[in-house]
Amino acid sequence: MRFRYLLLCLAIITGCTGNSDKNRLEEERVSLQGAMLPDTTETLHLTGEQLAQAYCRTCHAFPEPELLDKATWQHGVLPQMALRLGINKTGNNIYMDKTLEEITALLQAGIFPDIPLIAERDFDKIEAYYLLNAPEQLPLPASPDLQPELGGFSVVTPDLNKGKYALTTLVKYEPATQTLWVGDLRNWIFKLNKQLQVIDSVQVESAPVDLIQDKGAYKVLSIGVMDPSEQRKGKLVQFYDSKKGKVPETLLEGLQRPVAMVMADLDEDKLQDIIVCNYGNNMGQLVWYQNIGQGKYRSNILKDLPGARKAEVVDLDRDGRQDLVVLFAQGTETIKVFYNKGRGKFEEKNLVQFPPVYGLSYFELADFNKDGFPDLLVSNGDNADHSPVLKPYHGIRIFLNDGKNKFSEAYFYPMPGASKVLARDFDQDGDLDIAAISFFPDFKRAPEKGFVYLQQEKSFTFTASTFSQSQLGHWLTMEAGDYDQDGDEDIILGSFIYTPAPPAVQEKWKKEGPGLVVLQNQKVKKGEKIATLKVK
Repeated sequence: MRFRYLLLCLAIITGCTGNSDKNRLEEERVSLQGAMLPDTTETLHLTGEQLAQAYCRTCHAFPEPELLDKATWQHGVLPQMALRLGINKTGNNIYMDKTLEEITALLQAGIFPDIPLIAERDFDKIEAYYLLNAPEQLPLPASPDLQPELGGFSVVTPDLNKGKYALTTLVKYEPATQTLWVGDLRNWIFKLNKQLQVIDSVQVESAPVDLIQDKGAYKVLSIGVMDPSEQRKGKLVQFYDSKKGKVPETLLEGLQRPVAMVMADLDEDKLQDIIVCNYGNNMGQLVWYQNIGQGKYRSNILKDLPGARKAEVVDLDRDGRQDLVVLFAQGTETIKVFYNKGRGKFEEKNLVQFPPVYGLSYFELADFNKDGFPDLLVSNGDNADHSPVLKPYHGIRIFLNDGKNKFSEAYFYPMPGASKVLARDFDQDGDLDIAAISFFPDFKRAPEKGFVYLQQEKSFTFTASTFSQSQLGHWLTMEAGDYDQDGDEDIILGSFIYTPAPPAVQEKWKKEGPGLVVLQNQKVKKGEKIATLKVK
């Protein structure tokens, strides 16, 4: 019973169970008051691998020892696992750099238990299992041929924020109004016309990360705190494009590091609801804000879990109701679907799941094999946490849908640090191409892979290329849209230079790096002329 109690504790503190399990936990806790933790009397027969399987699988896919090198397991990942189990071998103050708000939230959530949830001897078994079976070093990622020039595109560098450090946090093209919006860490949002000239601007309280045009109004999501944090300082504000000297109106506040949003009528009442991905850090939530009219919203938590990165609205089961496909990172590394059952009820299912070190970073739904069912285009490459080493399994993947929403991997392109992918028919030949950026590229061996364009020549055969100026930026954001309105999809890249990188690279970004680069697509329909755009 004690062993079951500990596994239940672990599930609850990481948000994998519901209120009924929490009630059961309290009942078992009371019955076990004064009892010792499970020790050799109950777990003597379990090996380190068996213990690891039991504890790790409770909340995420099992990470094989071969996924990381020995030093990274020993000094990076295992100490963090120990803290989650109430074991602090280093004795360091884990709340040292936290605000009072964050400390309170972490304590209330039990993220780092103040009593051990596992016997130290059992944790030592787990540690020994990983250190014995992990390699001394990981194999280097494969480096496929990459053409140095980007055929079919011209490179345009606008004057926006020229002479200032590149701190772009948002690029968003709104096809309804045919305008490009660019936001940065200075808390400004700029509206650009098709000549890439600034024609309007709005200031918000923190860095803007998403924007949606909604019936003459613009809804802007601001993150609150860029660095990993539990603070609830994010906001959703609204302003009207027609008003000069506009002051954004607050719609939602107290958001926990929100990074993305979508709008949909989930409850079929003809009012647009808002779904917000509160990425957070150790804590976070996927929240459906139900539109109850007159600019008011009611909060409904769909998943009490950190790492919600992106949501797409789609009727995946074809029952006439809008479902949500959502990516969760931060150790969960899962793309989930929330099937809409009507009346505010949802059924959650996993579509694809990776071990935590895979660094799931982005996805798009797109039909790659033209069978009428949406497939998954996925990037793995988040590499900022406790295992920042080059990983041969980071890159771009295509998962094909069998028509019953079961997905299997059909394509992989190795790309260290891959952070975002877009699927579009850029060359207008009838199949989907891929644009991808990496926020954590291999700076030593392949720094040019900060941006890669994969042009599909035939079924699942791609030619990879980049552009010569790709190393001048550190691409955090990317958007596709026909900003110049010539009939093809262009690519817009936003650079954000603040992150760990070799000093020489940082200096180059600071001196030469643009905040925004546009890859202007030269593929227009037959008989049309290409409009030449000159930007100083």
